[in-house]
Amino acid sequence: MSNSQPPRKPSQPTLGVHMKCCNSYIYARLNAAQDAYVGWCPKCAKPVRINVVKEGGSTSRFFEAS
Repeated sequence: MSNSQPPRKPSQPTLGVHMKCCNSYIYARLNAAQDAYVGWCPKCAKPVRINVVKEGGSTSRFFEAS
């Protein structure tokens, strides 16, 4: 018998972001160019962009945006 579960998609890299503008939380996703994590506040649509850096970056996976 074969396993009938569908194949898993590779997980897309994300960062957790607290959107202070509306006190909500989002996951910013890596963009297609893979040079930044991007997302929008679900309440006011304010954008957030966190650039990817090669050296001297942060090991944190959670950030705050004003």
